[in-house]
Amino acid sequence: MSNEVADYLNTHGPQLSGEVAAALVKTQTISQAAARKRIERREAPVRALDLQFPRGAQFLYLESQYGSPQFWRNLAAALVKSNGAYARVIWALNARGGILPLAHFASAVGSSSGQRQLSGDVVFGRLVSVGLLQEIEVPGMGACVAFAKGESYIDDLLPAVRGRLIAETVLLQSIQEWAAKLGLGGFNSFKLRSGIVGDAPAVATFAWDLSAPSYLGPLANWASPDNLKPGFIVVDVLLTESIGVDDISPFLYKCASLRQLRGVGRCLQFFVARSYSPDALNLVRRAGIVPATPEALFGTEVARALVELANTLGQVGAHGVDPAKFTEIFERLGKAEAAAGTIRGALFEYVVAELVRTCTPDVDITMNKIYREGGKDVAEVDVRVIVKNRAARFIECKGLLPGHYLGDREVESWLNKRIPIVRRHTIKNPEYSKLKLQFELWVTGELTATAKKMISDAQDNVSPNKYSIEVIDAAAVAKMVNDAGDSSLYKIVNQHFLHAPLAFPDDVVNPWRKQLNPQNSFTILKWTPIPGQ
Repeated sequence: MSNEVADYLNTHGPQLSGEVAAALVKTQTISQAAARKRIERREAPVRALDLQFPRGAQFLYLESQYGSPQFWRNLAAALVKSNGAYARVIWALNARGGILPLAHFASAVGSSSGQRQLSGDVVFGRLVSVGLLQEIEVPGMGACVAFAKGESYIDDLLPAVRGRLIAETVLLQSIQEWAAKLGLGGFNSFKLRSGIVGDAPAVATFAWDLSAPSYLGPLANWASPDNLKPGFIVVDVLLTESIGVDDISPFLYKCASLRQLRGVGRCLQFFVARSYSPDALNLVRRAGIVPATPEALFGTEVARALVELANTLGQVGAHGVDPAKFTEIFERLGKAEAAAGTIRGALFEYVVAELVRTCTPDVDITMNKIYREGGKDVAEVDVRVIVKNRAARFIECKGLLPGHYLGDREVESWLNKRIPIVRRHTIKNPEYSKLKLQFELWVTGELTATAKKMISDAQDNVSPNKYSIEVIDAAAVAKMVNDAGDSSLYKIVNQHFLHAPLAFPDDVVNPWRKQLNPQNSFTILKWTPIPGQ
């Protein structure tokens, strides 16, 4: 007997069993029951994916089609058609550029931890098991969820995703301050999303980007003054170009499901985005949700600054960044230290890259270069500098306020994990294997006595033929900025790293500093150019 199922899949690609049955009814002039029987009696090379679909449907494919681009496209389309938990994962990932921190997964996809619900862990596990999703470790972002399309695909997306996440963090901090000042919740009662898995703000069985209990009259339950129960304010944010129906669907599902739960107080629900499509805007309004924008909440200048922040941080480092842009962003975002602190680390990386580009001719600069071993064991270089035919410099950037100390664990991880991994990858590359390798720690804050000793020991124990280790302190950074002669760069380094207005004297910030053996013999190395530069 000819295998009509295999013939159909070979022509049309992998499909849901219901679509295959409908096609057989039409082309073979048989009943629906007969079509289902033929599918049940299928033989190799027809296979069914081990994934549940509504009404018992199966995703059918040929053995030769598994893993092909058409396979993944058709599977994603089938999941979306299912209009369930799997569809919400596809929508959420697509809306966020294909990469999502695992700590944000439950909130973004609208999964529930309630009984008789598919939890985020279960949904994620099933999609990983069938090969549609993968878990990756991204330095600075932690464990992340991504479509399983290869590492090069992921690396291309990371700059834009990083920039958006930092801008969203600044936005959430601003929303918290705004809501607290209006009395929507207590100043100390707000909880914001973090990078820690399982630590998302929660109301009932759902996770959010921001939440707080609220005792406002319309939200709280005043029926019993002796047992006053609060309502809640919940907020999700997404700073992509525009929000469409698919993008907002997981949030709408989450809000509608929350309202059906018993014993949960009233909720004031916000979604904050740059803009909405007309259809998405209508759906949000009809659902009784506030469709907010940064411009509506904080004005045009702040809204533009957030967009500029995401775009600037999302640029590829090799193209360079105008330091004046950062000055404008800081001024537009105001004097809030929360905003400044959030972007200070990313800002310093750009400052370092710009300084190297200005001071060292004929270099190739890559920012946030990621090295992988086995897909999980990873290291990141903030700024990689290739000096043509001479040297490779790998720079770790730590932009801290004056008087603040870099953690010992950060130094230990840099010395014992990141440096060995980066060196192994570099010497395996024929293009770089004969270059002089130099690992540099640029820090505008302070190092503890323990950190100084770890670095000193590493410098003494490493062979100069392998690589060198250097520390560039705040004084050396200041001299390079001054020598560069760039007024914008000089202003931003002095204002936010060397003489930050919100920094305090060292013995005020760290009163224990004087107990850290001030006579320690370690001397922080100043900048010494590589011969020939």
